[in-house]
Amino acid sequence: MSFLNADHPGLAYGDGAMSGAGALGQVVKVAGNDLFAVNTDPTARSFGILRKDYADGKMPGIWCRGGVYTTDVFEGTIAAGNPLKVSANGKLTAGVAEGDLVIAEAISVVGGVLKFKLLL
Repeated sequence: MSFLNADHPGLAYGDGAMSGAGALGQVVKVAGNDLFAVNTDPTARSFGILRKDYADGKMPGIWCRGGVYTTDVFEGTIAAGNPLKVSANGKLTAGVAEGDLVIAEAISVVGGVLKFKLLL
């Protein structure tokens, strides 16, 4: 079972609806008026990270406005200090390239658990 723990949370936004389904730990973007969708484009502006799984049309809970979190929902090899972007699957990943937007910073990665600072 995947997890996302808010160690020192930022703002928890809970309004609007999902456009398409989203899973815990996926990064979302604004897709319309109070409408959110999983962000799969590292060059698109992200809004926050989903607090749990949400079905299409449901009101999501989204962590945003900073904070420190731990999760096992990420992709690729990440090291402490790496800037993080959104992957093609809507998850945190390293490997920021020209034009990619940095959305988080890795604090530590131990035993498959990432601790990060959210920059959104």
